[in-house]
Amino acid sequence: MKKPFIKNPIKFKKIELHKFLKEFDKLYKKRPIKNNIGGMQYPHMFAVYCILKKIKPSFVIESGIYKGQSTWLIEKTLPKVKILSIDIDMSNLIYKSNIQQLIFQSKILKNYQKILLLFLMIIKTHLKEFCSVESLVLKI
Repeated sequence: MKKPFIKNPIKFKKIELHKFLKEFDKLYKKRPIKNNIGGMQYPHMFAVYCILKKIKPSFVIESGIYKGQSTWLIEKTLPKVKILSIDIDMSNLIYKSNIQQLIFQSKILKNYQKILLLFLMIIKTHLKEFCSVESLVLKI
């Protein structure tokens, strides 16, 4: 199996990770959703937090909202970021962002639901090849 091509890998220094861990631990204790079974847990959230802090994107595409835990994390990590959240089922949503957020859901995209499902499956599949985070982050 070929190794994936990574143009600009994100590198962290040990001291930087220690700093991020202390910051994240304080933030995690304030999370609005204490029981997020089926969604992001501490290790995944810490990975996303570190990536967000490191690359500081101005725009984030979140594929899969579930209860909104990752939306909350993105908002708290980068308060000025714009978020595009995509999900086909909003019935579990607990936390909705206070910052500029555009949410695509199945009611809006009835004609494109099959395309959206395929898009989400491709993103989730390829993302798992590189890391175990549940949000796709793009720097624009």
